[in-house]
Amino acid sequence: MTTRSPRLDLVLPGAWWRAPLGADAETRAAAIAEFVRARYGRRDDLARTRADHRARLARSIDEAARAGAVQMHLSESNDGGIAFATTITEYAVPGAFGTSAEPALLAERVVGALTSGVAGARVDAADPWSAFAAQGGVAFAKGESIVLRRIVRRGTERTGVGAERSDATDGPDGAAETAESITVDYWITVPGSAEVVLVSLSSVLAALEPLMLELFDRIVAAAEWRAAPTLREELAAPRG
Repeated sequence: MTTRSPRLDLVLPGAWWRAPLGADAETRAAAIAEFVRARYGRRDDLARTRADHRARLARSIDEAARAGAVQMHLSESNDGGIAFATTITEYAVPGAFGTSAEPALLAERVVGALTSGVAGARVDAADPWSAFAAQGGVAFAKGESIVLRRIVRRGTERTGVGAERSDATDGPDGAAETAESITVDYWITVPGSAEVVLVSLSSVLAALEPLMLELFDRIVAAAEWRAAPTLREELAAPRG
């Protein structure tokens, strides 16, 4: 039987909601509705806010699934019971960077892909690592894997509870607000494989970037590789 690459098992602090990426449309809609209702309650004056959040969350899950996401979680609270406005999504990236299982070579190819055509990099194309560093990228080891971390900062307009990216607090009556968000992407080479995974963490708590970055780094550091189920095991697994 064909050997399958190990999967990354995320160890998340606090309480998180796992998005039903693999569910059918009806099951997914019911799960989203339950999640939104648990956060907003049943007040009539929040009906529009609930509907908007359901629509955005459904769209976000659909987009993640189409992009190859294998798991997606939204933070509900940390160990102290306080929400910290974070979404974490893991993507499988099979066969995108050649056939070599050498971590250093894989990392180099990822860096080359991330820096190619980047406006304003002003770095010789023959030196993609300098371009990566100029963008604030860093590389570090995680066991047998190499991790490439890059931060993206942007301003976003949100309505209600920070939409699908987070669960930050709203303006009065759920009014739209403009918030600065951060997304931290971790490209991680898979041990013994020519594959990488992308773990992307996003939050609208950009004002707390040093603390959020420390949290994100700890989540990635705590993640563990586990053997992937065989195709037969996946087909036999109960669907929920």
